[in-house]
Amino acid sequence: MPTPQAPQDAEIQELKKITEELRAVNANTGSTWGAFLRGMLQGGGAIVGGIITVILIGVVLSMLGVIPGFQAIAAYINSVIANIQHY
Repeated sequence: MPTPQAPQDAEIQELKKITEELRAVNANTGSTWGAFLRGMLQGGGAIVGGIITVILIGVVLSMLGVIPGFQAIAAYINSVIANIQHY
């Protein structure tokens, strides 16, 4: 007849194994705040990169004459900036 100690030893060994695996995962991932900060920076970089890409595509298309209204907007913005610099 098996003793009640044998199932408990197996459970304890399994819990020790799980604890070691959790420590390894924690060591590889770092802190929660670090992961949060990296995620925020990555998201911000994706947004800034997307904005720059859209602007560059708009500039190229306006140079090719595909977006004729963009030239008028660019001229207006340049005049506003020139007027602001005079003050």
